[in-house]
Amino acid sequence: MDGMYLIFFEGSAGNGAATLTFSNGLVFGFDEAGGIYDGTYRPSATPGAMDVVVNVQMKANQFTVAGGVSHPFDWSMQVVAVVPIGVEETTIIANTNLGQPVRAKVKYMRRLPHAA
Repeated sequence: MDGMYLIFFEGSAGNGAATLTFSNGLVFGFDEAGGIYDGTYRPSATPGAMDVVVNVQMKANQFTVAGGVSHPFDWSMQVVAVVPIGVEETTIIANTNLGQPVRAKVKYMRRLPHAA
């Protein structure tokens, strides 16, 4: 699962795009609206998949595609998904702590570079 991914996502209040890097059990990245992603992944009970948990840091007054929620202060949203491993591209449903799911197209872009 380690590598760099492009994510296209949509919810009930819009759509967006993000990059995610998976490395040694950690997930990190950002989206085009300024959301910052930090989380973890581990083998899933679902064969051939990983459980991914990501905390998305949102800026004040930034709306989420998951229900259009916004706050006048910096805030965060948790996203949980099961992601198949070993596929170039797949579509998943990610659940949020807002009770609004997000549909996401996950596309593998490249492997991680080796340290020099």
